[in-house]
Amino acid sequence: MRGILFIVAIVFFLGCNAQTKEQEKKIIGKWVSNMKDLKTGAYIGKMYVQFTPNGEFIQTTGEGNEQVVSKMTYRISNDKIYYKGKATANEEFDSNFSFKDDILIIEAGGEKTEYLRVK
Repeated sequence: MRGILFIVAIVFFLGCNAQTKEQEKKIIGKWVSNMKDLKTGAYIGKMYVQFTPNGEFIQTTGEGNEQVVSKMTYRISNDKIYYKGKATANEEFDSNFSFKDDILIIEAGGEKTEYLRVK
């Protein structure tokens, strides 16, 4: 009986690990979202996020002199993205993510943001 439980646990672990690896491959690339004011819903600009194969996360908002670029590292575990870098005072924080067809959905602080892949 213990042997069967052990095998079931190993299969579950490998299945979760394979799903995480597939998610890691799918998230690689550059994504864009339209930012909206949380109070008014008015459009305030675009936000670009990029996930690189070597674990670098780059977030860009604004344009020209008002452009802000944040660089961090990231890792994925199941349905969470864990970020860490100067912008987070080197503390790790996380957000949930999922895909709906070719749309990346990131949920942080109770707000869901949809990102389209930049071609």
